[in-house]
Amino acid sequence: MKCGISSGFKNPGSMNPGKGKRAACDLPSERRWYVLKSKPREEQLCQREIERRGIETLCPMTREFRYRRRRQETVPLFPGYVFVRFAFPKDYDQVRWAKGVNNLVRFGINDPPAIEESIIRFFFERMDDEGIIDITPDLEPGQKVRFLSEPLRDMVGTITRCETAKGRVQVLMDLLYQATVEVENFQVQPL
Repeated sequence: MKCGISSGFKNPGSMNPGKGKRAACDLPSERRWYVLKSKPREEQLCQREIERRGIETLCPMTREFRYRRRRQETVPLFPGYVFVRFAFPKDYDQVRWAKGVNNLVRFGINDPPAIEESIIRFFFERMDDEGIIDITPDLEPGQKVRFLSEPLRDMVGTITRCETAKGRVQVLMDLLYQATVEVENFQVQPL
């Protein structure tokens, strides 16, 4: 039997006894993973507030180069979304009314779909100690790359050396003369 809150705001126990009132034993108490939409750029606030209420969350982060600021920053892997593990609809109000939360991701008026545990495990396996997932491309010597940042944007070169510990690559430029440039590995993209 499907159990849900029809409008998202009604308490199932407040309905008319003859029309859809459910017994407490019908409500699922199993905690499952769901996706919620946070308010713009408030993923961290949303995550802190929900965790403060004793509910498990996951907001995978990654490092991204910001070209205007010319530096690498830690940003959410899925901007505007946070994974939350709770018993729906039992703990729904605790999650829905936390600061920074917009709403649970739903399709139409149906109950929100649960995320498979294997997907969440996939993220946890790839995170480092700081909760960051490295999405930089695997670069190898001899590989052709395109520069992503100025002043070499859209120019093509060939990797001659990779220093993975430093996160840098040495690129031989395809110019009239042989020039070698050393740049951060996130400033180039494989062709």
